[in-house]
Amino acid sequence: MELIQTHPVLIFIAVIAAVLGLVFYVTWKRRKDLEQLAASMGLPFFPDGPDMGSLQSTGLEIFRLGHSRKASNLIETSAAAGPLRFFDYRYTTGSGKNSSTHNFTLALIDCGGCPVPEFELKPESFIYKIGEALGFKDIDLPAFPLFSDKYRLTGPDEASIHLFFTPRRAAWFERHQGLRVMGAPGHIILSANDRYLPVNSWPTFIEDVKAFAAEALR
Repeated sequence: MELIQTHPVLIFIAVIAAVLGLVFYVTWKRRKDLEQLAASMGLPFFPDGPDMGSLQSTGLEIFRLGHSRKASNLIETSAAAGPLRFFDYRYTTGSGKNSSTHNFTLALIDCGGCPVPEFELKPESFIYKIGEALGFKDIDLPAFPLFSDKYRLTGPDEASIHLFFTPRRAAWFERHQGLRVMGAPGHIILSANDRYLPVNSWPTFIEDVKAFAAEALR
């Protein structure tokens, strides 16, 4: 107690240094673990991630949200639909004490030959159901009630979205529930949740995205 009273500034600096050191270590450890994972799978790894300019040029809304945007820990592979890029991504909303940082592990599919409309697909939640009761409607697929019950599908051009979500694609999402998907012409992005994916979950995520590209985008 006496030390805190006599040297409050030094204590504060020490605490800040310890927090920054921990953040640096966690970031470094994640990067090394993902680098080792990529090597074990025979895939290239790029610690800096995709270029932000190339991400913003996809037209996907997530790359226009917030500020202080940063991509990192890129692992690349490919599928018949096109190149696949897996990486960590974050952006910040607000400022000062009211700021929030949003973290994601994303899979980006560059599929120039796919007629992808602008859309967003999220697992249905209690909050969304309340919104629907208040009049905020999403797009339902009448032939697939399980899909419509489990997902919230939105986008500006409902006709194009209905054309894209063919019976094969709707059935695929019914069998593989939980993914979040966003589309824009020539690009699709997927995530498993709204935070960084643990390193030991990346192999399963990579295989799920490969399965989606092979089965739902052909």
